[in-house]
Amino acid sequence: MSETKIAIKVLTWPDLSFFKVHSMRSNQRSISLNHEIFIERFYPGLQRSHDQVLFPLLIVGPGVRPAHRLTRITMRALGSRNWHIKGESIHEPAEEPGRYGKLADNDFAIMAFEGNERPRAVTLTLVSAAEDAELHAAIAERFELPAKHLMIEVSEIAMAHLRTSTMGIYRDREHPLDAFISGDTIEDILFDTGALASTNAHTPSRTGILSPEDWHRRILAAEETRQRGKEFFGAWLTATGHIDDDFQWVSQARPRSAYDYEVHAAKWIEGAPPVFVHVRATRASFERPIHMNLSELLFAAKRENCRIARLYDIESATPKLRMLTDIHAIARQLIETLNALPDRVTADSLQLDPGLFAVELQAKFQKHQ
Repeated sequence: MSETKIAIKVLTWPDLSFFKVHSMRSNQRSISLNHEIFIERFYPGLQRSHDQVLFPLLIVGPGVRPAHRLTRITMRALGSRNWHIKGESIHEPAEEPGRYGKLADNDFAIMAFEGNERPRAVTLTLVSAAEDAELHAAIAERFELPAKHLMIEVSEIAMAHLRTSTMGIYRDREHPLDAFISGDTIEDILFDTGALASTNAHTPSRTGILSPEDWHRRILAAEETRQRGKEFFGAWLTATGHIDDDFQWVSQARPRSAYDYEVHAAKWIEGAPPVFVHVRATRASFERPIHMNLSELLFAAKRENCRIARLYDIESATPKLRMLTDIHAIARQLIETLNALPDRVTADSLQLDPGLFAVELQAKFQKHQ
């Protein structure tokens, strides 16, 4: 069972007074959590508690910005039914003046709570009408939102559908709802490398507090994404006129192969030369980091005819493909750098920004291909 519990809240000025820039608008200076959702649906074990619950708080948005990591508490005052996210007022990061200044009454907070007995981590995604106008409108249209001060519970599937329906707004940028997508690779899950860039790289990741069951679920999901990406690429080859003799799915028979496909006649390249293809798939946007292990880098450094098939948005109705090239030159540079590491220091996998590579081809295709 997943430990993630998600709610959407319509923000009020009293809620927004928790942010230092809006602190003069109300004396509340905290974000209220509706009793019917936070206690009755999410954490009934806290029904009679007045304890302070400390947790890491990850703030995403508004707009497309690096994640802001903090630590705050939730508690309720004597005589109150509702709990509140409290603590020190949230200041804007020094490098991002004005980040929270455009938040306003009737903006949205999408809150993801990790933990079954009590919140062990909270992700707060802020959606502003001023900076996320289309996403804000999509939320208002899609969900039957309650009166102010109240919250509604939403499912992870509903969030995935909302993200898919608004991908066109953000195109190749990170989508604010990417935070609700589990890692696409084992590396993402273990090291939280697929998460949004943080303004505090030394803060522990959300994945560090997941239950064993959630770890297992996310690892299985990552394996499914990897497998589906390779299947989609094979389907794309067939749909673009490559016959069975034109390519071979090598890693299907040899999982530890240094590449996934050997395409004997790559018809998207003039002259249809042979190429070796590494398939990297993600449910998120194009720029989600990719990983290459040392074996793959060594292989690519020795061959000029390597490609990376970057499949992204693979859960949407039209998964997308970019064929990346210049793998050989970049792999050679990386191997030279790795060879210069001090004695007894090694690296077996690297995280790479797909923007490092030139784009040779772009395509969209239907899942039934």
